Amino acid sequence: MKAPKFPLYIVTLFFVSGMLISPWVELNWHIGVFIIMPFLMALSKKYRVFIYLVFLPLGVIHHQQFFSISKIHFSQFMKEEKEKSLLIKVSQILKPNEFQSRYYGEIIQVDQQKSKGKILINIEKNTLKKILRSGDFIFTQKKPKPVLSRTHPGGFDYKKYLNRIKIYNQLSLKDQDFVIVKNQNLSFLDHLKNWNTDLEKKLDESSLGQASKRSIKAILLGKRNAMDRELIQAYADAGVIHILAISGLHMGVIMLFLGFILKPLKSIPAGNWIYIICIILLLWGFALFAGAGPSVIRAVTMFTGLAIARYAKRIHSTLHLLMVSLFLLLVLYPPFLYQIGFQMSYLAVLGIIKIDPVLQRLWQPQYLIIQKIWKITTVCLAAQMAVAPLSIYYFHQFPGLFMLTNWMILPFFGLFLIGSLGLLILIVLNIEFQPLIVGYDYIVTKMNETILWIAHQEGFLFKNMRLSLLGLIIIYAFLVFLYWCIRFRKIKFFTGLLSIVLLFQIVLFFERWDQSKQHHLWLFYQHNKTVIGHQSSYKMTLYSPQDISRGESFINDFKNKYPIDTLEIRSFKNTYISGALHLLVIDEKKVYEIAKFKASHVLLTNDPKVNLDRVLLYHYPKMVFADGSNKPWNVSRWKQSCQKLNIPLVNLRENGAVKISL
Repeated sequence: MKAPKFPLYIVTLFFVSGMLISPWVELNWHIGVFIIMPFLMALSKKYRVFIYLVFLPLGVIHHQQFFSISKIHFSQFMKEEKEKSLLIKVSQILKPNEFQSRYYGEIIQVDQQKSKGKILINIEKNTLKKILRSGDFIFTQKKPKPVLSRTHPGGFDYKKYLNRIKIYNQLSLKDQDFVIVKNQNLSFLDHLKNWNTDLEKKLDESSLGQASKRSIKAILLGKRNAMDRELIQAYADAGVIHILAISGLHMGVIMLFLGFILKPLKSIPAGNWIYIICIILLLWGFALFAGAGPSVIRAVTMFTGLAIARYAKRIHSTLHLLMVSLFLLLVLYPPFLYQIGFQMSYLAVLGIIKIDPVLQRLWQPQYLIIQKIWKITTVCLAAQMAVAPLSIYYFHQFPGLFMLTNWMILPFFGLFLIGSLGLLILIVLNIEFQPLIVGYDYIVTKMNETILWIAHQEGFLFKNMRLSLLGLIIIYAFLVFLYWCIRFRKIKFFTGLLSIVLLFQIVLFFERWDQSKQHHLWLFYQHNKTVIGHQSSYKMTLYSPQDISRGESFINDFKNKYPIDTLEIRSFKNTYISGALHLLVIDEKKVYEIAKFKASHVLLTNDPKVNLDRVLLYHYPKMVFADGSNKPWNVSRWKQSCQKLNIPLVNLRENGAVKISL
């Protein structure tokens, strides 16, 4: 067996595989065996290639060490019930919601003990009298609570997202709960974040229109959430959401622009290396200018390698440097592995590197304009082929007009990005050239109107698409074998391609067969609402005393996870019987004594003023549920009643939707 020409490919494959299986692997003597055995096998020249296997357990160890709870993590000091004083350093300012200002923080001290550990901070808007900045300290005695899930099937799991960046707790504060202490010794990173915030304020004070301000914040300051939700969704539906986040597209434009304007440096002694170093330094300067967020650092790291490959002209494979940047990023910050932007960025660049040349060879147009249009077409198709399966897996939709949108936007996006950067620099220098501002506002307005028009062509937007993890893996295997078939034209790759198609059909058959056996009662979490769902095969029947529409977000999310062909909304009932399940719904009418009916499960809704002890003694149910229509203090009181009889109470406000198998 021969070693690969570029060993980092196989090293990265095993290392990433180790990180992925890490949650299911315990650190014990087996790990030691998996590390020692490859070294022993490598003593023989015949088996030397097996040394790469050592990176599988190394990936496991690296992942588990990063996500392990430190001995000085603040949670280790919070086990006692007595009140603790917390000193928290604000590390990141998040987009506020309707009611709260939101931040990430680092708990650096518990009482007099040094600690560490990130936390989510929510502060009521009407109580926050001072503006918090990155690096400020918060002093509080409020006890952190676990982050709640509150998810429904197919919905975004915010708790899971936070856990993957090592945030497990949150604080909800009012003005009287904390004191702000200004930090006089800010770190370099804090200064960068505050500079980014100051640039945002400077932009807000300019005479630019609101749409233009939000556009510049998104594409230059790394604040995509500054855009309206409707507009963000429109960009996603039109297939150009990537232009709103600082990504490889932005770095590529800036890299090419820098390569053009710095070209005269090549004419001086040692000019080629000075040229490359200047491009890389300026790329990193832009990353710092944009706030040095994780997505920005990821993009600039990737394009540092691509810049070296493009301009050094000594490295023949761009893919080599792409793999180096991927490996380094995962070593430095393992959570990148789970970030959708990270996965899609590298897949898009991989598609452009490998698939675009194949598409380019299909046609060589003679005219320059057609050549440029064909180049944009092949690049977009290559990137879309690489990321489309992953996009469907995560977002359950595919924009059918993505090519039209890219034809209209991409040829001018480079000029738009550079123009936006120049305009922001002028605003920072207090230079506002009114005709330029009016022109920029007009361009942004027309661009947004175009995106909205394309997004509203709903016949070309394919929604509620479902793809399992196994299906995703099979589709990427299909793409790999298809590429090999075109590239090498060997019968073994064609045979593999046909086998994968057959395997995909088998997987789809078994997934449909499994869905046909689904028979569940769902208790959904909706704020101040009661919603019960009966799922039977491909049909869902919903019951609610409140008005609900077929376009509710939780219904769309459910369809993303389960293939529902028929949806019915029926009048609400207080009893539901199916086999051994006898569900009793107790609402404000307080009816619980029903002749010849004993409840196996009880659902409490709309804060019923009922003596739960009597209800439990009358029915003695297996389980009690409290949905989102109840006040938290009532749920706490009911929980105490259930504990007396060892009957579990499930709070949907904390646990999200609950499935009861029928």
